[in-house]
Amino acid sequence: YAVIHLKVENIVVIGHSRCGGIKGLMSLSDDGSTSTAFIEDWVKICLPARNKVKEAYAGLPFEEQCTKCEEEAVNVSLQNLMTYPFVKEGLEKKTLAIHGAHYNFVAGEFETWGP
Repeated sequence: YAVIHLKVENIVVIGHSRCGGIKGLMSLSDDGSTSTAFIEDWVKICLPARNKVKEAYAGLPFEEQCTKCEEEAVNVSLQNLMTYPFVKEGLEKKTLAIHGAHYNFVAGEFETWGP
């Protein structure tokens, strides 16, 4: 709605520190078994982020993996946004920009990046 009707010029996807959803995602079983927790269905869209982090940062402690996944999940969302024809068109015409960001409220830091 905002892109088509309000003609917004920027979309910012923001992840944040200590995200419970990401912690739930990173805690999913590697054996493919499932739980009955609703959070599982909600976070599965970011399985590519989880898999990338588990592979690239296997040696990091769990909490640091979660931080990496918070950031990588933003990238998954940016990629998903680019599948919408009206977003793709706006990016091509340079009438729209998309940005990723991560807010670390513990350290008081806000980082941004492009897709």
